[in-house]
Amino acid sequence: MKYPPANYRLPSLFLLCLSLGSLHAVPLRILAWDDDVAARKLAIIHAKGLVELENLDSFSRSRQINIAATEEIPVTLQAQDRVDKDGVPIRQPIRIPPAMKHPLLLLLPDEKAATGIRTVVLDDDPANFQWGTIRMINSTGRELVFRWEKKIVALPVSWDPVKVAPGGGTRNMGVAMFLRERPDPPLYSAVWEHRRDARTLVFAVPGTDTTRSPVEFKFIMETPADLAAAENTGSQSAP
Repeated sequence: MKYPPANYRLPSLFLLCLSLGSLHAVPLRILAWDDDVAARKLAIIHAKGLVELENLDSFSRSRQINIAATEEIPVTLQAQDRVDKDGVPIRQPIRIPPAMKHPLLLLLPDEKAATGIRTVVLDDDPANFQWGTIRMINSTGRELVFRWEKKIVALPVSWDPVKVAPGGGTRNMGVAMFLRERPDPPLYSAVWEHRRDARTLVFAVPGTDTTRSPVEFKFIMETPADLAAAENTGSQSAP
């Protein structure tokens, strides 16, 4: 058997070491949009193996999964319950920006996708998403305006969160939601509890009962104790 010359093998070995050296751990957490998605048999494939997703929830982030990421090996979602014509589970790449240190993977139902899932990656870094703040995402399809106490903020139709920072101590605060093109009457008004020891992801969604309100909300709240539990006692990684 003829082997490649030494000067051929060395660059290959160098590139392999360089690739392995560029591996970096990313603490990924996951949020299912609804109970149907949470019940799906799904897995995450990354540079070091496969992790089956267990105990997903539509109202709380999953435990932390320590994935190994490289530019050469993309993170992939695998639908264990859907296969192609050859019987192979269907996969879908997930783009996690290289600079993102704490990604939150949102799994949305989408029958147009081969996996039946649409993925959205949100920056969930506590350094940017501080305690005592709210991040609002408008998925209603209509331009909205949110008011809390005497402050207002525009909510464009986007998966990019808009930060709301009430400040001060824990208290009840009046809130209202308006159409951007029609500020009166409000689509929704209520009293929310502001907690300085929690961070809350709020999704504005179309109302299921338009006789009550054309807009509803999905709240994903987390406290420092919740985050510590996910990081320290519930994390897992691929073998």
